[in-house]
Amino acid sequence: MDDKQKAQAVFAALLFTPAAAWFITAKAVYGFTPQDVRQRLPYLFKNTFELWPLWSALLVGVVLGIVIAVLIVRLNRTVFAGAHFDKFYRGTKLTSAKHLARETTDRKLPQITIAAVPVPVDAENTHFSIGGATGTGKSTIFKEMMFGLLQRGDRMVVTDPDGEFLSAFYRPGKDKILNPYDSRTEGWNFFNEMQDDYDFERYAKSIIQPSDSSESEEWNDYGRMLFREVARKLFNTSRQPTMRDVFGWTNQRPVEELEAFVKGTAAQALFTGNTRATSSVRFVLSNKLSPHLKMPDGPFSLRDWLADPNGGNLFITWDENMREALHPMISCWVDTIFTSVLGMPVDHSRRIWTFLDELESLDRLPTLGDALTKGRKKGLSVVTGYQSYTQLVRIYGDELAETLLSNHRTTVAMAVGRMGEKTADRLSKALGEHEVMRRKQGTSRRWGQMGTRSENEEVKTERVVSVAEIMALPNLEGFLAFPGNLPVAKYKTEPVTYTRAEPVPGILRTDRVFS
Repeated sequence: MDDKQKAQAVFAALLFTPAAAWFITAKAVYGFTPQDVRQRLPYLFKNTFELWPLWSALLVGVVLGIVIAVLIVRLNRTVFAGAHFDKFYRGTKLTSAKHLARETTDRKLPQITIAAVPVPVDAENTHFSIGGATGTGKSTIFKEMMFGLLQRGDRMVVTDPDGEFLSAFYRPGKDKILNPYDSRTEGWNFFNEMQDDYDFERYAKSIIQPSDSSESEEWNDYGRMLFREVARKLFNTSRQPTMRDVFGWTNQRPVEELEAFVKGTAAQALFTGNTRATSSVRFVLSNKLSPHLKMPDGPFSLRDWLADPNGGNLFITWDENMREALHPMISCWVDTIFTSVLGMPVDHSRRIWTFLDELESLDRLPTLGDALTKGRKKGLSVVTGYQSYTQLVRIYGDELAETLLSNHRTTVAMAVGRMGEKTADRLSKALGEHEVMRRKQGTSRRWGQMGTRSENEEVKTERVVSVAEIMALPNLEGFLAFPGNLPVAKYKTEPVTYTRAEPVPGILRTDRVFS
């Protein structure tokens, strides 16, 4: 309803509601027929304020008309902060969070919420991106979603800086933790994921993630080859191989022994006369494999955990002091999870939620693109939080960063810093545009003549939320856009404290890795 229609509706409510109340009362109390209506109505109208049923009806009608007018204004209040327009043609509509919630609520199905707005069930496995600067409320949205999933019984993989989510939602004895510096961690190594020979090809990229530099990526590829062949041979010849065994062969044994060990494999070509190339490959593996040496060995397998419907949730934790040492491992685990999910049978009823907070702090995840485009059939839902679009471009490049974000069908846009123009521009663009018409009136005058009025119609396509609006958003406020033709809602949320009877530390430190 545009402003002109709204004004007409308000006028009608204020005028016709009292008139209708008066007429109905006059007919019911005093009665008149088609034959005597011309005589009775003028008399009743003239004596309205002397006949208490009529003036009471008129008063009730006025009050009711005011109530209807207020409802018309409130229910059609626009969230659009731009210039007034007279007609909407097509594109994105803006609305309030309450109005959107009424459209998305499905009382037959349990739904999770974002800013108290129920998420359409069909949107759950089309992935979610949450963009905003530090302190704007991304964690509040994450926690609200996690709490709803916990109540519903869905399974989650949570990358958790500082253990904030773990301290709120971890269930001892049921959920799992991966962090070599946490005494509660599961024991894990790469070989726990190996079930077939081709798994060495699949998971090698999770261990040695691609680089954004083509020159570095060439050496990474050689490193993957050497790692793959050493790991495969150890798997086939050793009883319980570990990453320490792999590292021993690739980086600690003399070159001659390593060459003899991989003789007859594809990696043998790395030792054909160029000792400098061999040293470069070993250096790559030293950098990529050394974080795995901190991880205690144990039987935990990400593939087995994913396949177990009663396996609980998984928290991958770190704090800022650990970040530099652990980020290759964190990226490895996340990518291994994506690779494993993509290898699972199709199951549209399965739900495995992966929360990636601070995506730009992880190494490049080679399987993330496939997880977003192909994971839906396997029940995968990815929720990504990021602060800077520019950082994503640095890691993934322009085209891949665009592809990754475009496959997140639900967008939550929160405030960004005033210097983060590219990020704000991406969020503004993601919220959509509308095509509207505005009437422009003008008056022209000539000396000695009467003025003439003119009216022109201007049709314009413009963004529904400007870059400046996103930059100026207060903390805990933002815009929510679901897939499809649903309107975009502006929301305001509040911080929620999740308390538990027995507090759980986010990270329970251990000195095991130094012993």
